[in-house]
Amino acid sequence: MSVQEEPLGARPRQYAQGNTAPTVQIGGSNTAPINIHRLPKLPVYPVSQKELAATIDPLWAFTSTPQHVRKELSLHGLAVIIGEHGTGRRTSALRALRDYLSLPESADPSSTESHAAQIWDLSPDWEEGEVPPLEVLPDPLPGQGYVLDAAQRTVSPAAAQALRSWAAGLQQIRSGLVVVGGLTDWPDGRLSEPASRPDAAQVARNHLLHRLDCPVQAHWLQADTSRAASRAGLLRQTSPPDQTAGIFADLIPRSVSPADAVRIAERLAQVKPEHVDTAVQDQHSQDAAVAERGRQNLQAIREWVLEWTDYLEKLLAEGGTRGQDRVMLLAASYFEGAPLELCIKAAIEFDPRGDQTRQRFREGRSPRRRLRDVGVDVTETDTASFASRPGLAMAAIRTDWYHWADERTQTREWLQRITAPGAVAEKWSKQVGQRVLELSRTAVDPPFFAVLESWATPGIDGDRITLIAELLTEAAITEELARLAHAKLLDWAGSKNAARRQVVAHVCAGPYGLRWPSHALVRLRHILAHDDEAAQMAAAALVRHAEQGRLERIIETIETWLERFPDHAAGPRAFLALIDPSDHGAAAGASPASGLVSGLITFAQGTPQVRDFLISGWATTLQQPDVRDAAYRVLLAWAEAVHRAWLDRDVTFGILTEVRNLHTPVDAMSRFLYGSPEHDAPAVVDARYALANLNTCTHAHCPRPDCPLLHTSGTGPPEAEATPRGDQERTPNGQDTSSTDPDAEGNTSPR
Repeated sequence: MSVQEEPLGARPRQYAQGNTAPTVQIGGSNTAPINIHRLPKLPVYPVSQKELAATIDPLWAFTSTPQHVRKELSLHGLAVIIGEHGTGRRTSALRALRDYLSLPESADPSSTESHAAQIWDLSPDWEEGEVPPLEVLPDPLPGQGYVLDAAQRTVSPAAAQALRSWAAGLQQIRSGLVVVGGLTDWPDGRLSEPASRPDAAQVARNHLLHRLDCPVQAHWLQADTSRAASRAGLLRQTSPPDQTAGIFADLIPRSVSPADAVRIAERLAQVKPEHVDTAVQDQHSQDAAVAERGRQNLQAIREWVLEWTDYLEKLLAEGGTRGQDRVMLLAASYFEGAPLELCIKAAIEFDPRGDQTRQRFREGRSPRRRLRDVGVDVTETDTASFASRPGLAMAAIRTDWYHWADERTQTREWLQRITAPGAVAEKWSKQVGQRVLELSRTAVDPPFFAVLESWATPGIDGDRITLIAELLTEAAITEELARLAHAKLLDWAGSKNAARRQVVAHVCAGPYGLRWPSHALVRLRHILAHDDEAAQMAAAALVRHAEQGRLERIIETIETWLERFPDHAAGPRAFLALIDPSDHGAAAGASPASGLVSGLITFAQGTPQVRDFLISGWATTLQQPDVRDAAYRVLLAWAEAVHRAWLDRDVTFGILTEVRNLHTPVDAMSRFLYGSPEHDAPAVVDARYALANLNTCTHAHCPRPDCPLLHTSGTGPPEAEATPRGDQERTPNGQDTSSTDPDAEGNTSPR
């Protein structure tokens, strides 16, 4: 708290701005607004029931990591699991927390009364270089477990120390935090535990047996063939050898990630047992041709389950597929389901160096024959399909990216060229973007963000902006791309490219803003530095978040912007968007905010903090020349809203009176108070009259018959003799102390 010196004889004005303590002790009387900010908590989300079920028997696949993590939790309340993506570090963290919190494995994870809700995902919703203060971390409660993904946000040494201090308090009440991340995501190695990868084949078998109810397919993965023997009562009967037992035992090596093992199990569950039985019987036939057919059928099943890795290696590397055939396969993979003519035109654009190259795609074998030769189905409607080889399209995209590493730049530029506005494959941009995103999850030199940057050019339409925003939102919730997505959104928020700022505003207005509210608000502030359509979209996003139950957070955020950046236009623009009751405030797609403003005015009657926010917000906004016209328009909208009885007359004009007393009228308020030739509507005249005379009384159940707030005709007060005001004291700047007395407004000291 600081006390500013006032001229001799003036009443003291004490300030406590940006204070986060729960109370402020006031020495003596006070006439200045005092604001206490409470930083919002980091978002937490309950871990899904499906993930929790994977941590207990019978789905659990043993790994030693949880045992070591549980010991660290008991000692420090904090443990760190580091490892490459695909080592099962998250599932191990959940298992360790279950054991540490002594959650019964018999509890039904789907039951709302079970202990499952005690394990939460803690969102790292702070910017690079920031340190999360203790205030934003969840309040310590007994029996709560938290998982923090450090791969989404760089954890600095200072941030790590803050988390350790918080976890020490958790440990005292039998709660804990487990941080998971890559090998370099945690700065302190003392608490780091390397992730021990579980047996991927066991993960797949458990999934087939206990989640997919496919015991036959699980039997194919079981290397122990002794289970082929059956027992009946006390007599052991030897059944005929089961030739399918362990037939795919070598399908899943230990290097496979648990997530990939589950995906393989899900594909294996779709294989019909009779197909495998027939193929195995044929393979053991004395007829060489039949045996070869059985071997090929089994190999085809393996290829389908493993997404055609061996098939593509032979086709692209060993089979001599080059040039146009390879590009035709790539085009069909990106444009699966598209007309063949589109695939052919897209393939021609891969190397647009001249007519000779283009002509070669029409020479020799027909394009349709080429497509069939590289594994593409041609449907009756003449479209590209992979129905006979599901998953081949995405596998071909990955294999091509790695096999032709020296042509990655050419491949990326080709995708950018054919999906540009007006280009041959513009209408297929969404599918291309989704497949590039999937490729970029694991690819070296991922092309996803480069492709999106080429799309986000000035002048693009709303559909392209929506598409880019959807893809960036999906990237932000993808573990491998999250950190880059956050950085890209921050970079675009301050870009000179208006289209990119519009994309960020669209992202922050959607699910991204719900999951990472602090991230979204920072990016919206950068966008609001400009006065364009992107800023209107950002303002509408703020209003939308306020209407969805986060009004208190939006108020605190705008108040912070106004105090920390008084010369920046973002705070005033955000403030005006929040309090604009006109239809103009809905220009970017939001609904008119008259209901929101009415709620603010209602809150201001009984909540001094809201009243102070409105007064100080207006005072700061009116001093910002960049928003002068917008401020004047909102003042007119307030007057019209009062005239139509949308806003409470007494409270609204009372707030504007205090703004007038604090403000030097040189801009929008001057025009509003003293007239403008083009604005002489009855509502404005009525408001001017009320504000011009409002300093003559306190207006709390005012007994004066000439009180302008009690007079609604808008023509003038009734003739009555004025009451002497010799008992009222005025400050040197002309402010009526009775209207700013903290006790009169419901403020008390200490506060």
